[in-house]
Amino acid sequence: MFKKILKWFGVILLGIILLFILVAVYTGYKQSGYKETAVPYIKEVIPAISEWDTEKAKQFFVPSTFDNVSQDDFEKLFRFFSKLGSLKSMDEPVFNQVQAGATIQEGANTIVTYTVLAHYENGDAQITIRLLDLGGSFEVYYFNVNSTVFIE
Repeated sequence: MFKKILKWFGVILLGIILLFILVAVYTGYKQSGYKETAVPYIKEVIPAISEWDTEKAKQFFVPSTFDNVSQDDFEKLFRFFSKLGSLKSMDEPVFNQVQAGATIQEGANTIVTYTVLAHYENGDAQITIRLLDLGGSFEVYYFNVNSTVFIE
């Protein structure tokens, strides 16, 4: 009886370990695919957005972003971000995750998330950027800037 319980426990433990290995391999596979496409896009987009010009930045965002955000609010947000000053440099983007999903409004989509440490003239900022994978290109789905510069 004890041997059967131990055997089942071993099988379950082996299954869990195998699951973690498969998830790690799948994540590595997805990450390597996006390294060739998403990283160059991020290296192009962050400097352009960091000019804090709403008209230049708008072209990079998913159009549905502006369904719930007025032009005035978008400009206020960019004035707030401009406290960082101009972009001096940025570290290599770090892959976080890839999510596939579907919504009624947008249908099936894939979102890729990266974080980037950016160095601005007034301080550093941690940027979290989520990209909507359009197959051959990307659009910014989410853009978050976190910095101690904003603390006054």
